[in-house]
Amino acid sequence: MSHDHEVGATPVLDIGGEVGALVVQLDIVPQTGELEACPRAHPDLRFHTGVHWREVAGARVAVAVYPAIMQGDYDILDQQLRPIASVWIEGGEVTHIRLTPRV
Repeated sequence: MSHDHEVGATPVLDIGGEVGALVVQLDIVPQTGELEACPRAHPDLRFHTGVHWREVAGARVAVAVYPAIMQGDYDILDQQLRPIASVWIEGGEVTHIRLTPRV
């Protein structure tokens, strides 16, 4: 099943205090149309968000936006639920990462 998500709407972030946000830029939209993440110490607490094509600096790129994540260490997971990146989320801030491997 392929998900060719069109350009997504503008996301609303819910950050402040101990809650931050994460924006992940990818090379492609994963086959599932979603990107999984989990707290590094708790892989059983997995959560996901949709990956959509967005206009960024005049280019069309695949982007996943996690609008509200508690401060802490997180793993980004591939489609087999294996960690492919780690990130620290700071409360009140938006963290940006770019994944170059295909998920």
